[in-house]
Parts: sequence; structure tokens; C-alpha cells
Amino acid sequence: MKINRVIVPPNIAQKIKVKHNVNDWEAEEIFFNPEANLRIRKSKGRHKRRYVAYGRTYSGRYLFVAYKLHTGTIAEVRTARDMTDTERKLYRR
Repeated sequence: MKINRVIVPPNIAQKIKVKHNVNDWEAEEIFFNPEANLRIRKSKGRHKRRYVAYGRTYSGRYLFVAYKLHTGTIAEVRTARDMTDTERKLYRR
């Protein structure tokens, strides 16, 4: 799945900064870092167009990002946080 544009609404940017200490630009970076080995999967649950991505920022920070897919190539970030140790181990495989 190719993401061409990432949207981080202002209220979400503020939430992820305050709650998870993640900058909005870091959440965007994981989609465009060619060395990040981005892993995407459809979110489990009732939301049809929700996905989660596991990736790495240019500075090497490992992030989990949940997003909503719009028109096939636009991702709207819903939340972002550091990967847990378990997620990081699975990501590195």
C-alpha cells in the first residue's frame, strides 16, 4: 500500500505530543523513510478503513501509528506512540 500524503489534524497532533511525546512530523516520517521497513496491517475491530503502521523515523525512533485511509493513498493519523518492546521485536523480524 502506497501512502502519498499524511494528514495529522491539529487536535490529534496536540494529543500525541502531550500524551505520547510524539511530534506530528515524526508520525508522518515513518510513511516516507525508505530505510524504515514500513509494516502496515488492517486494524482489527469494527472500523473498515482503519490501519496500523509500524515504522522508524529518520532519527531511528520506532513508532506505532494508527490511521484512517482516505481515497486509497491519503492517511489521516488517529494516534501515534512508541512501539512496545514486543512490537519492536516483531518489527525487526
